[in-house]
Amino acid sequence: MDTRSKDRYNKITSMAISEKSYNELKEYWDFQRIKEYNWEKICEIVDEIEDKFAFTHGKSGLELKENLWNKIHQDEYEMPPKGWVPKDTKWRLWYEGEPKPWLIKQEIKKYQA
Repeated sequence: MDTRSKDRYNKITSMAISEKSYNELKEYWDFQRIKEYNWEKICEIVDEIEDKFAFTHGKSGLELKENLWNKIHQDEYEMPPKGWVPKDTKWRLWYEGEPKPWLIKQEIKKYQA
């Protein structure tokens, strides 16, 4: 089970990916960032659902996020759009600033149309 939702956005211990580390492990960091984009996208979608519907019988949005995440195979991951910046600082590149939350919301609206 992936525990991505636990200890998220820990700003104290999280640091951006250094240029040196990125250049040495480019494929690894690129894949981790793709995973993070897809996790954030699931979170945005479930948060939209939570805003419109109430979970019952002890279920929660977090449970739905984890269930969906565990069902997605890495072959199904979507590539982040140009300009995407992760919310979690540990997945940001050394030169990236704060994320723009509207980017994922724009992607979600494509599917709603």
